[in-house]
Amino acid sequence: MTRHYDDLVDYIRRKFGGREFARDVVHDLCVQLIEHPSLADIEQPLAYLRKASTNGALNRLRNENYRTEWVDVVSELPEHAHLESGEYVLDFKQNVIYLQQVIQGLPPRARQIFLLHRLYGMSQQDIATELDISRNMVTQHYRRAITEIAEKWPPLRLYYQARQQGRHE
Repeated sequence: MTRHYDDLVDYIRRKFGGREFARDVVHDLCVQLIEHPSLADIEQPLAYLRKASTNGALNRLRNENYRTEWVDVVSELPEHAHLESGEYVLDFKQNVIYLQQVIQGLPPRARQIFLLHRLYGMSQQDIATELDISRNMVTQHYRRAITEIAEKWPPLRLYYQARQQGRHE
């Protein structure tokens, strides 16, 4: 890793821009490899490190965008908020914050796939290609995320219950 450090920083900087960003990504990769070393023999270490650092950069960008969007959602009220009571506004904010906590509590792969699909609008096939997994695995992780959110987040649970009642009537 130390032999390829400068090359990786330059590689990420060229691909994503920003030397500090590139250093942060490569530093995160160093920490990740120290904490969770690969058990498999790596035939092409530089190619492996470039792929891992690219994935790390993408994850970092997505996380930054995700946080920014959530802050915007929580801080900005709907246009009609001035017509609503303070109780409604507080309830709205609490629901959004709780949803964020539920999503953050998802297993990492399920959370990643859920956010890529719902927040970034990526198709399941595009996610499968990006993450180098099968479309079936994407579907399973997404379904797990939705199920867990529906179990833990009351507005979605109530939505599904109402849909079920509508089918039975």
